[in-house]
Amino acid sequence: MVATLIRLRWRLTFNALRRSVWIMVAAVIGAAWAAGAIITMVAAAVAFGLHESTAVAATAIGGLGALTVLGWALVPLLLTGVDSTLDPRALAVWIAPSRSLACGLAVAGAAGIPGIVTAVCFLLPALVWALGGRWGAAGLALLLAPAALATCVLLSRVVVIGSGASASRRSRDIVGAVGGVVVIGAGLLPSAVNLVAARAEEPGTAGLMTIGRVLSLSPFGWAFAAPGCLARGQAVQALVLTLGALASPIALAPAWGRIVGRVMSGGGRVIGRSGRPRRSTGVRDRGSGESTSVPEPVTPLPWHRRLSRFLPSPAAAITARCLRYWRTDPRYLVLAVSSIFVVLVLGTVMVLNARGLPGGGQGQVGFETAPASMALGRAPAGLLGVPVFVALVSGWGIHDDLGYDSTAQWMHLSAGVRGRDDRLGRVSAAALWQLPLIAAITIGFGAWTGRWDIVPAVVGAQLGLYGAALAWSSVMGAIMPYEVTAPGASPLKSRTSGMTLVASLVQMIGFLAVAVLALPVVAGICALMLLGAWQWGWALLIVGVLWGAGLAWAGVVVGGRTLDQRWLSVLTTVRSWPGHAETR
Repeated sequence: MVATLIRLRWRLTFNALRRSVWIMVAAVIGAAWAAGAIITMVAAAVAFGLHESTAVAATAIGGLGALTVLGWALVPLLLTGVDSTLDPRALAVWIAPSRSLACGLAVAGAAGIPGIVTAVCFLLPALVWALGGRWGAAGLALLLAPAALATCVLLSRVVVIGSGASASRRSRDIVGAVGGVVVIGAGLLPSAVNLVAARAEEPGTAGLMTIGRVLSLSPFGWAFAAPGCLARGQAVQALVLTLGALASPIALAPAWGRIVGRVMSGGGRVIGRSGRPRRSTGVRDRGSGESTSVPEPVTPLPWHRRLSRFLPSPAAAITARCLRYWRTDPRYLVLAVSSIFVVLVLGTVMVLNARGLPGGGQGQVGFETAPASMALGRAPAGLLGVPVFVALVSGWGIHDDLGYDSTAQWMHLSAGVRGRDDRLGRVSAAALWQLPLIAAITIGFGAWTGRWDIVPAVVGAQLGLYGAALAWSSVMGAIMPYEVTAPGASPLKSRTSGMTLVASLVQMIGFLAVAVLALPVVAGICALMLLGAWQWGWALLIVGVLWGAGLAWAGVVVGGRTLDQRWLSVLTTVRSWPGHAETR
């Protein structure tokens, strides 16, 4: 049965590849990327084994291993419903639940591409310890690698199937947002490891090292922490962690078997399509004495009344609706995380990974170099560029907002909403939460670097770039919408119509266009940096406020006129995307 399920999984995979040329192209590109990532990880493992100390290697391996196991538990929540071959409910009409079926489903889960890549990665700790001359730790790492992989697969199945996360739309939304954060954060792990390794001896990295040790000693990291303990001569601790790592899949296997039997026998919880019952008011008919259900009256969105004091009523309504989307729609949540969290963390890691930075420490910003520090008030001044890029990406993030509305755009069209009101509402909704967040990030980085003399110029550059990004988003959203995931679908579900390349091209052109639109503030902050004349930062602040506000309003006006002419074309384009024609 195990071999049958594995063959079935791969047959369905190859059939999916043959259905579309674009899926095949994406698969080839993904395979090339995966191969490159594996080669990079092997090179990193070799470098760790030859050059890093035992303590640093043990902390890094344990922390990364624990995060990998957590990723297996949380990421499938994001992709629930995509891989139906591993869902026992799909096999309920063909076969009865049994121990062999549960085992076969688990092995088939490990035989996919994610399982194979994970298995290769779990062999790398043995390479690290072998190159470091720790042969006992290397052998123990090889012994525990299958146990770690089994833990990943079983934990993933127990969490996804046992929780019934795919049973309702609301549950999928919640776990989708969580999974998106996990996926995005996982992409930053290699840079974080480099930072820890490069700054291991600095006091500022003590927190990161502590987090790594805590993760490695958690149940998710036992299989990776045990070899590290043995390498450091802690035999008793290594033995305890080894027993725990071996016991983890043994404990999860019966739980998985019970879940398979329960869901295939119809014992799982059944939830309606909406995830919650409809609310109604019971009204008794005086003639018949029977109770009838009357729908609750429709009430305006909470923010509409407040926003109507400052915005036209249609724009205020759209703003209130978009604010709710930013708070509840997993696609918007993942977009917010990717535009803020990723840029923030990745930019910080990149700056701190540089050994010599312009204007490091408390020195004047110029071309001199100083070693990077993570201490409060002494971080390199180059970190103040991170909030600027956050502002740029935040404003650019709403450039395909019409696509997220899907076919619901017909309500604006039928109601006669002006394009200007649509553009103004979406820009206002984004600015209401993005500007306070950007301000908080800027203050935080200002305190971290201690360079408050640079902050006014940074704020001016931020506002100029943010306004330019909003202008570009308002205009291009009406000219060239491109495919996004349909409402209710996984936020990270891959596109199937070949629009990925188009989206990448539009995004690259967009960043260049925003830089050109914001040329006065970009040139201004570059001049101040070259001359070290930060006393003129207040002048750049005023220019940035005026230039950014003017560009944002111009984008609303031009984008609104364009949208008035292209409503039907945009709606037709959206309906042609896979999964969007069925939405309402």
